Amino acid sequence: MIIRPTTKFLLAESFKELSQKKSVDKITIKEITQNCELTPQTFYNHFRDKYDLIAWIYSTPIADIVNKIDNDRYTLQNSIADIVKYFCTNKDFLKNLLMNTSGQTSFINYVAKSHIKILSDYIKRTQQIETLSRDTEIFVKIYCYGTVCTLCELLIKPSSISNDELVKFFVDALPDPLQKYFMKN
Repeated sequence: MIIRPTTKFLLAESFKELSQKKSVDKITIKEITQNCELTPQTFYNHFRDKYDLIAWIYSTPIADIVNKIDNDRYTLQNSIADIVKYFCTNKDFLKNLLMNTSGQTSFINYVAKSHIKILSDYIKRTQQIETLSRDTEIFVKIYCYGTVCTLCELLIKPSSISNDELVKFFVDALPDPLQKYFMKN
C-alpha cells in the first residue's frame, strides 16, 4: 500500500528544503507553500505561523522517541541516543534554527519547553496522574534546560565528546528523583 504524505509533512519538507538555501528567519509562508504547490490558506489550516511549523517539525520526532521508552527493550539510554542522533542528522537545519531565531520564538527556548512538556506528559501518562508534584516539575525543568543547552551549544561549537560519551553524560545527569520514571530495573 502506498502511504501518501500528509499536508503537514509536505509543508515541513518544503520548509526544511528552503532552509538549506536560506536563513529560516527570512523564509516566508508564501515561499513555503509555493515550494510544495500548496496555498497559504492551506498552510494556515494546519499551522498558526512558521514558528508553529518549526515546533511541529521538531517536537513530532522527539515525542515519538521519548514515547518508545514504554517498550520493554527501549530504555532512556536508547531514547537519549536517538535524540543525539537526531541532532547530528539534522545538524545544519537545527543550527539554522538556533542561529536565526530569537526572543519568544527562539529555537533554544522552544526546544527546552518542548522537552519539558514531552517528559512531563510521559511521566503523567505512565504514572496515570493528572499533574506532577512541584518537585518533579522542577527536576524535569532543570534536566531539560541542562541537556538542551548542551545539545544546542554542540551545534555551534563542536566538541571532542563522542556521541556515546554524551549519551552517558545525559543518562548520568538524570536527577535521582526522576530515575524511577525512566530507569528500568
